[in-house]
Amino acid sequence: MSQKSEEGRPEAGPRERYPSGVGQKFDVDGAVRPFAGNTIICHLNETSPLQEPLKALYAELETSRLAALYTLLPPSSWHMTVFEGICDQVRKPEYWPSELPLDASLTECNAFFEDRLNDFDCDFRAPIRMSISSFRPLVDGISLKLTPIDAAEEIRLRGFRNQLADVLTLRPPGHDDYVFHLSIAYLIRHLTEDQGAELSALQARAFDAMPAEFELGAPEFCHFGDMFEFRRQFFLESEGSNHERIAQASR
Repeated sequence: MSQKSEEGRPEAGPRERYPSGVGQKFDVDGAVRPFAGNTIICHLNETSPLQEPLKALYAELETSRLAALYTLLPPSSWHMTVFEGICDQVRKPEYWPSELPLDASLTECNAFFEDRLNDFDCDFRAPIRMSISSFRPLVDGISLKLTPIDAAEEIRLRGFRNQLADVLTLRPPGHDDYVFHLSIAYLIRHLTEDQGAELSALQARAFDAMPAEFELGAPEFCHFGDMFEFRRQFFLESEGSNHERIAQASR
């Protein structure tokens, strides 16, 4: 039976023996695998009040006796996805821009996104104000569930996602109820009941040190070759043209 990643995309690879990221994003030993695509995200700013609690959690996870059960994502990759984009290995009509053939190269797809976003009359302004709801269930990974700080911010962020879906001709299943999150690690083994309880207790201690809310900067159009690095191409924000931002990002 097909399963989905925490970002809503179907994933190939072992299903019964390993969590969903294994065999596609990671090897069975936890080594990162090539998994290319593009996305629109907000990196966690180095000055965010969430940085220190997350780094403390990272250090504890890194030295935990359970460390062989997951692969930690480098802090430089920490982000919240605003709009999922595409993955080169996931070529199904519902996960691909309707105006592009399924056999379009990743280079062609990146160029399509860039052209559409260049012409996009973006009226979205940073910061994005988010609250930390909880840790997500320990099924595929270790990640924080994030929610907009209030109803107005929810409407604003969901509206921006709808605009992007229209501009990019891409509205994957689950678009309307997408769960915002920040991933810290991917599980490479299913947890026993005791292991799950131990990691849940660790998460609970970390949660107590986290801020009630935090801010994210302007969304970034990024390329990625794997889950360890998301390379910003340009920002999406309301002031100045995207052409100008591309030039600035390339300096």
